Amino acid sequence: MKTIYKDIILIIVGALLVAASIDFFVIPNKLGDGSTVGIALVLYYLFHIPTSISTFLVNLIFIALAYKFLTKKTILYTILGAVMTSVFLGLVSYIPFHVHDMILGIVFGALLMGTGLALIFIADGSTGGTTLLAYLLNYTKGYNISKSMFYMDSVIILASVFAIGVNNMLYTFIFVYLCAKIVDVVIEGFHNKKAMTIMSDQYKDIAQVITSEFGNAATIFYGYGYYANKDKRIIYVVIKKNELLKIKKKIQQIDPNSFIVIHEVKEVVGGKFGFIGNSPHEAKAAAK
Repeated sequence: MKTIYKDIILIIVGALLVAASIDFFVIPNKLGDGSTVGIALVLYYLFHIPTSISTFLVNLIFIALAYKFLTKKTILYTILGAVMTSVFLGLVSYIPFHVHDMILGIVFGALLMGTGLALIFIADGSTGGTTLLAYLLNYTKGYNISKSMFYMDSVIILASVFAIGVNNMLYTFIFVYLCAKIVDVVIEGFHNKKAMTIMSDQYKDIAQVITSEFGNAATIFYGYGYYANKDKRIIYVVIKKNELLKIKKKIQQIDPNSFIVIHEVKEVVGGKFGFIGNSPHEAKAAAK
């Protein structure tokens, strides 16, 4: 239950940051964007349709297209993200704060947008739009998710040239690139992990401490020490960065002669995100 509350808070805060970015920095400088927001901005620039309304309506279309392939949790979180983004877009429009400077708009707009999107992604949520279509294409056709998102977002940004002009379209590509980089930085900060490879004759005691005292799963591999000319047991475990010193100290207390290798971990993923079961393409790959 605590995890659900945490996810909801992250999605709400993320939606607020996305809305603030759009109203305070993106619209005043007539920038575009990819996905649902990009479409909503084009509609706003051309027909003055409020982004709070168009964002929600466009998201409903994308959700309707992809809902059969999503878990109930992902559907609910996506709807929550779409609704809260639209609500906050309506609310922040009453705040008399707008930055009419292209450089500041790109930098601080990307900072807010990237952080907001990252918080939503950390909660296993989604802002809808091309993210859902990318997952749908991956599930049905086996297309690469990140490439699909990039191509679809690029089409939306290129199409926005009729609303914002060539110069602002090019500035938009810089804005979207910075957003993506900030998303990566924030997500890596939340999921800061290390991996440890441990070789020791006291592997049972060490594995017991790792699992019982720190609550981490430990995997034991069978290996062979060529130099010592004998069989070895190798422990592999992924831990939080703030646990590293404590675990290392425990290991050295149990076996001062243990050999420990510490690795950087870019990402840890458990299970298939957001989909009901495995896609047909994953099933085919697994059968080969």
